[in-house]
Amino acid sequence: MPPVTESISLPDDHIYTDHVHPWEEIVEYVNSNQVSNLRRNRDQQAVYAKWTRETKEEYGTIANYLIKTKIQYPEGVTYLVLTNDFPYSVDPGIDHILIWSKTPMAAEQVLEILEERYGSETWEWSFFVNPPQWQSVPSLPHTHVFLRKRARDE
Repeated sequence: MPPVTESISLPDDHIYTDHVHPWEEIVEYVNSNQVSNLRRNRDQQAVYAKWTRETKEEYGTIANYLIKTKIQYPEGVTYLVLTNDFPYSVDPGIDHILIWSKTPMAAEQVLEILEERYGSETWEWSFFVNPPQWQSVPSLPHTHVFLRKRARDE
C-alpha cells in the first residue's frame, strides 16, 4: 500500500469519531453481533476512503488490487494471515489482523489457525466475519481478528 501524504477530512456529522475501542468493548461487540459498531478513527477512515477511491480508479476493484498485490497463495496454502492495513481504532497492545482464505472458514478453522500461530496460553483473541452489507471485499473470504497478549501474573 502506498503511503498517503495528504489529509482528507470527513464531514463533522460523519459516523467516524476519535473513539478508541478498548479490549472489553471489542469482545462485547463481537460476542453480541454488533460489529458494525467497530470503527476506524476519523483520520484513518478518511485515509481509507481516499485509498479506496484511488485503488478502484487504478485496479477497477479492491479485490483486483488484493489479488494482484497481496493475496497470493503459495502452492498448497489455503489461507494467509496479514496485518490489516486499515485497522479499526483500538487500544495500544491490540493487533487487528485478517485471515484471508480461498473459501469461507468455519469458526473451528479460525480457532485452529490462531492456536497454531499464536497459542491461547500467550494470546487472547476475538474474531468475526463482517455481515455481507459491511464487507468491503465480499468476493475474497476473510476474517477480522483482534488479539492481544494475555496478562501474566508475576
